[in-house]
Amino acid sequence: MDDLAVSIVIPTYNRARLVGRAIDSALAASAPSDEVIVVDDGSTDGTAAALAPYHGRIRYLRIGHGGAGAARNRGVSVARSPLIAFLDSDDEWMPDKLELQRTLMASRPDILFSFSDFALREDVDGSEHRFYLSRWHKDARGWGEILGPGFPFSTIGPLPPGRTDFPVHVGDLYPAMLNTCYVATFTVMVRRTAGEALRFAEDLPLYEDWECFARLARAGRGAYLACETAWNHGHAGPRLTGADAVTATSTCITMLNRIWGADAPFLATAGEQYRRALARQHVLRARALITTGRTSEARQELRQAGGGPLAYHALAGLPGPVARGIVTLGRALTRR
Repeated sequence: MDDLAVSIVIPTYNRARLVGRAIDSALAASAPSDEVIVVDDGSTDGTAAALAPYHGRIRYLRIGHGGAGAARNRGVSVARSPLIAFLDSDDEWMPDKLELQRTLMASRPDILFSFSDFALREDVDGSEHRFYLSRWHKDARGWGEILGPGFPFSTIGPLPPGRTDFPVHVGDLYPAMLNTCYVATFTVMVRRTAGEALRFAEDLPLYEDWECFARLARAGRGAYLACETAWNHGHAGPRLTGADAVTATSTCITMLNRIWGADAPFLATAGEQYRRALARQHVLRARALITTGRTSEARQELRQAGGGPLAYHALAGLPGPVARGIVTLGRALTRR
């Protein structure tokens, strides 16, 4: 088998009108030895019919509806290639995406996984936002500080036609992942030898990718390519990022507890960093609970956080309907 062959895993659910764009971009970026695996997560909108024209060019798996994590895991379980790349069914790759990462992974066997920046395009009005990753992960630091010093891509291999040179940063992403997810799934390439570390959570309503990439970062070195390799599409359909704040913070707390909170060697040297990250999520969950009038639960969160803004403590001490009314009034006044 080609040591640089790639299995491309595309999970999809009720995106019959969008998935073709993703598949077309994957086929355009792939080499003859690569494979495209589309995992249909129990779609009910005619996805199978929409994929019929791709018969013979993709591997199509239909499974019961279990969410994005389960669909990606199924794709990984049947992948045949040494390298695995992920693409969401509502997004698309740039034509040289796999070429760039294939070159990097070939020249640096110490790298377990790689990822990149991406561009955002709003399908409704066609507006574009370039190099969007920093706005997505919201860390103002440069990649030299987050991951490690950069080196020019051109020092490890030729640049594809039309590509200007860009830096690549390699290092340990695990500690930084405590605070945010820096990795956009649809830009990732990972070695299949990652084994059990390459596993997406199937029991979380969101952040299944964050947990997976934290596990990969603990298992080996990550590489960030400071260039765009994909288009993320904004559209009117349902997205995991639409989860409410209570669900988001609750899920994050669960994830932090079972990755870093269960990592005794990490806690022995960076326990305070973990406790700060966990406390921050408890405070954010308290704020979300206050806005929905669940003040008794908010008080518990603030106790677990060991602090929090005085205003949160004051609001959490009020009856739920009163606190919710104050928050609603405050929002109305700030919008004037």
